[in-house]
Amino acid sequence: MKSRITTRNGDSGEATALDGKRYPKSHPIMSAVGTVDELRGHTALLRHHVLNSDCEDKDELANFMLWILHTYFLIGAECSDPECSKPQYRQGKIGRGHSRRLEKGQAQLESAVALPSGFIVTAANLVAAQADVTSAVTRRLERCIVELRDAIPGFDSKAILAYVNRLGDYFYMLGRYLERPDHSMVDYSFLGSELTPDTSDDDD
Repeated sequence: MKSRITTRNGDSGEATALDGKRYPKSHPIMSAVGTVDELRGHTALLRHHVLNSDCEDKDELANFMLWILHTYFLIGAECSDPECSKPQYRQGKIGRGHSRRLEKGQAQLESAVALPSGFIVTAANLVAAQADVTSAVTRRLERCIVELRDAIPGFDSKAILAYVNRLGDYFYMLGRYLERPDHSMVDYSFLGSELTPDTSDDDD
């Protein structure tokens, strides 16, 4: 039976983008699209961790992340066809309204958390740690989109970049919300004597 997944078209290290052209898998288009897919996987994992947690509003958070997951397909389509040569394949476009919805969701989280004044050294539990990983992958997607914009000047990335930037903030804030009130702060005393540069002449 012929596989619907394995086409062998990518065996040479190239792939076909939504615009119909083939690119090396190292091309900024493919890097951005691949990172969107990676972010989708991490977000889905985070969503399931939340659903399996004892968070009182886990269903509301999971529904919000389901909305976020759908936005990735809009982002992926725009990155895969950055000059919009095949608009018929798009189901929508990221806009200011998407960013506003993220900002509203983040504000709800912030209102329930007393944010620490210093740096977080580690998440306080598993689900918060997955939120931090998801935030980090979001920041990498942001860098990939900037690289794509620089490679293809015709790519209108303004709304997407604003949305992805807000998205990284949202996931970071979600991590703090999911671990409240326990925040593990950076404590340089853990470094002990290594914190002070060694000025001895033992190596002479």
